[in-house]
Amino acid sequence: MTRIIKILDLVPVVYTEDLRLSMDDRRRLAVDVSNETGGLVRLDVVTVNKGPASIESVYDEYVSAPYILEKVKWAEESGYDAVVIDCFGDPALDAARELVKIPVIGPNQASCLIAVQLAQRFSIVTTLPEAEPALRALIAKYGLTQHLASIEVVNIPVLELGKDPEKLVNSIVEAGKRAYYAHYAKALILGCTGMSFVANKVEERLLEEKIEIPVIEPLRAAVYTAVSLVLFGKSHSKATYRLPRQKLRVADFKTI
Repeated sequence: MTRIIKILDLVPVVYTEDLRLSMDDRRRLAVDVSNETGGLVRLDVVTVNKGPASIESVYDEYVSAPYILEKVKWAEESGYDAVVIDCFGDPALDAARELVKIPVIGPNQASCLIAVQLAQRFSIVTTLPEAEPALRALIAKYGLTQHLASIEVVNIPVLELGKDPEKLVNSIVEAGKRAYYAHYAKALILGCTGMSFVANKVEERLLEEKIEIPVIEPLRAAVYTAVSLVLFGKSHSKATYRLPRQKLRVADFKTI
């Protein structure tokens, strides 16, 4: 009997109606993944019970971290084969990998590594200027600075991405044109998983502008990376991401 691969898409924020279009896209993705794999892969989507409504700063990341880790541990205990932390900032990624043995995938790392394979030189289009320092730090941590052409900004907060989809597409396309013509980017990464629902439209519009470069949507990059690792039978190295030592930890949330 064929085993069903269970992937958890962990959206690391509390749900608000501002996320409706993004969540609708995740439900479409779950259907697509199931259809594309003949039912072999099941993608479940959950949010956290506590934390910020969006992650746009290091502060937001730290506020969300305990609740992300709680869900990651729950996913392993519930029989999931892998977890995707559904935020381009890869919040609590290293800590989550220390906590569990199943693969935990960050959309930033997954999409940047795919971009390097496809194009060598890529640009990121993100939401707000305050996101840029943290993104540059992540790219440096992943050893990919030499491949980063630019970080472009659309100046639209995460919780407003779904308010005017046409404006969002236009802003990303203009940013993509800057990245391509001014910075010689050969691939474009959407620098927020909340932009997922416009990815196809952005790629179509760039093709209309004769800009023939891959547009990489990071949530899908992470999900398909998770599926490939499960099929490959590999997870992150426990020699790198060692289980934290047992000790007294006084906190307002459950610790190991």
